[in-house]
Amino acid sequence: MHGLRFFAAVLRDNFEARLLPTGMHPFMSPADTKLWQRGSRAIYETYARIFPIKDHGWLNVQASHINFPFNSETDTVLMHNALACLIPYLPALGANSPIYEGRIGPSIDNRMEFYKRNQLRIPAITAQVVPEYITSYTDYRRRILKPIRESLDGLPGAERLNPEWVNSRGAIMRFSRQAIEIKALDVQECIKADIAIAAFVRGALKHLVRRLRAGTLSLPEHTLLVNDLNSVIRGGSQAQVRAPHLRPKSVNAQTVTTARSVLAQLLEDAYPDVAVDEQPYLSVVEDRIRRGSLSERIVYQVQRHISRGLSQTAAIRAVYEELVDRLQHNTPWDG
Repeated sequence: MHGLRFFAAVLRDNFEARLLPTGMHPFMSPADTKLWQRGSRAIYETYARIFPIKDHGWLNVQASHINFPFNSETDTVLMHNALACLIPYLPALGANSPIYEGRIGPSIDNRMEFYKRNQLRIPAITAQVVPEYITSYTDYRRRILKPIRESLDGLPGAERLNPEWVNSRGAIMRFSRQAIEIKALDVQECIKADIAIAAFVRGALKHLVRRLRAGTLSLPEHTLLVNDLNSVIRGGSQAQVRAPHLRPKSVNAQTVTTARSVLAQLLEDAYPDVAVDEQPYLSVVEDRIRRGSLSERIVYQVQRHISRGLSQTAAIRAVYEELVDRLQHNTPWDG
């Protein structure tokens, strides 16, 4: 909170502005932005030559990055494959980007919708967001990093782009710092909520890794995971998903269920693997699962304000002013 308060004061005193949470700014137009002119400028200029970066998928996105340290190669591979099984359902919990350019977008998680397609010129970079299953570090480099490098070869300035950090899947192996990074979660309205979701993800991941190690979790088809992710990005907690690997054995794996039901089961499974001092945070996660992600609740409140006579712009401002206050006081939004 010290850093947040420091920068909030800088913005207030020098620019008469306030820090805004959430995964996308509700009014920002990427066309009005300028390319970064300081450190690593050459890299950003290279991206600008290759991709149409004045778009929301590049300039109007704020993700919460969770990093899990490598262990042994065997355990890291298990963790990577477990994350592939988990990532499709996280936007139902963490979506916080329902509005951009002053209007309600077509998806519950518009940040992820843009993220899926912002680098389509080179499909190997993002692929289908859900990372492919791997068997070893060598397999990862061969199946994921090598195609990215080959796709970049010959493009102007591409020698400056390292495939490891160009890789834009929902979970990325960062060999340079020995960690796997998750990029499938929007920034929430306050630090407490971000920490709560991170604690839940770590507990759920530990549970899934243990099941993989014990042989009680069968990896579903990768295409099924991709389809579930796309459904969740569009529909949030009410999205219809398959998720056969995340439901009790008593449930028919061929039937569909909701992302909310999957998250509720994951929360129950994850609880024993969450550190004792982090377990109180899980009440925030439970509330998100029960009432819907912030995206769903923001849309509800904006539409409620409109029904009472506010213009769409005024309604959006009213809701986001509440979120700004929640960030400043580190208190989850109860809207």
